[in-house]
Amino acid sequence: QHMDSRSVVLAACAGAMSILLARHVQDVYRRGSPKAVRWVRPPKPQWRPGQGAPGSATPVVTVRPKEVPGGSCYPLVISSFVPRPIALVSTVSNSGTVNLAPFSYAGAMSHDPPCIAFSVCRKPGGVKKDTLTNIEQNGEMVVHVMSEWMVEAANHSCGNFDAEDDEFILAGLTKGPSSIVRPPRCLESGVQMECKVKHSYEIKNANNVVTATMILAEVVCFHIHKNLYDDNNGKGPTTVRLDGFEPMSRLGGNTYGTTTYVYDLPRPDRPKSGR
Repeated sequence: QHMDSRSVVLAACAGAMSILLARHVQDVYRRGSPKAVRWVRPPKPQWRPGQGAPGSATPVVTVRPKEVPGGSCYPLVISSFVPRPIALVSTVSNSGTVNLAPFSYAGAMSHDPPCIAFSVCRKPGGVKKDTLTNIEQNGEMVVHVMSEWMVEAANHSCGNFDAEDDEFILAGLTKGPSSIVRPPRCLESGVQMECKVKHSYEIKNANNVVTATMILAEVVCFHIHKNLYDDNNGKGPTTVRLDGFEPMSRLGGNTYGTTTYVYDLPRPDRPKSGR
């Protein structure tokens, strides 16, 4: 009976290990190598100008913002305007308290000068988030790009923590000194951009209540992981290598996305009188 019981336990353990191994293999197959980006052909390599695209006859649902079922446009906006880059923003208060938080209402706005925009929504009751409070105090921040190797830790920084809490410590991320601005850099990020506020704009709803503040931040210094940096041996152009970068994007709900395959599409020739 003792041997039978042990055999049962061993068989159960072996079955559980087989299931875990199968799931791991499936996950590896589904995800592929986290650092590998596949370059593939465009979806319609034989497409020619004037051929158009499918979808024009697809029925649509038309809804105005004030008529959205559920009453809030938030789920609709974050699930429709996708994928969105994520700005992981570090700031510091005048008293020295450091804050780190991700924002997916974000994007690159220009290159001369290089500017990043992101929007900080208000908390319930119109309360300002710590990121906005700190920026309004000193106008400085560091904007980071989130990569897959740090996504869990970066995501943890979005918690509703108290103002005196340091999200770097709570998430286990590493601070590094900045060259120009006061807020620290997150050293795990492959691209770290020291920024100063160039403009800010308060967004108001139909009741004239401020619901968000858009920050236009000018990049005053870049810090890029050496394995991702490429300046063509000092001759330019200067770029960030996609292979190994693993940039994350936000989709609807709590869903994140990765870049697994890409393709090039040449820009059409412009007329001589054009741009």
